[in-house]
Amino acid sequence: MADHEKTPESEQGADRVLDLIDRVVRPLALYLGGTIVIVLCLLTVTAVGFRYVLNSPIFGVRDIAQLLLLTIVTFSVGQSGRTGSQVAVELLGTVTSPKFTRWTDAFVKILGAIMMGILTVQLVANGLSAAEYGEASNSLVIPFGPFFYLLAFGMALYGIVLLFEIYVHLRGGEVVHHVGTMDDL
Repeated sequence: MADHEKTPESEQGADRVLDLIDRVVRPLALYLGGTIVIVLCLLTVTAVGFRYVLNSPIFGVRDIAQLLLLTIVTFSVGQSGRTGSQVAVELLGTVTSPKFTRWTDAFVKILGAIMMGILTVQLVANGLSAAEYGEASNSLVIPFGPFFYLLAFGMALYGIVLLFEIYVHLRGGEVVHHVGTMDDL
């Protein structure tokens, strides 16, 4: 008997829906986020070398490092949500039925999706007004506008992840937080 014959149709659909979102968020986190982590490491090693070996610190390296960290968060927040890597207190599951927990999980994710929607709209608004108010990094005066948009993309992506998971909950499926590897891509 094949694996797909053992599971109810609603769970098969749930698996396909979650696989679809995983195919988007995992490569973003692993490839783009991973590349930026490597760039940040190289920048840090170079900055330390210049500071302590050559006694000549690189001007503005802190600004670049902060913006690279923000970019890493942007690309990883959706994957973090999909793998269950965010901090959660799951006390209800120990004292209630799985059916009740499924509904409370759906409710919490609905609130989270609404919050991500509001945050995305506010980040876009901040990006639009960043140049007007002169929002930029301290040393190199790198404008924050594009980084507000980038962060809005990351929060919107996490909101979409939550919507997919809500859909699975409402269909009666189980949201499995699969921690994948590079081999899964």
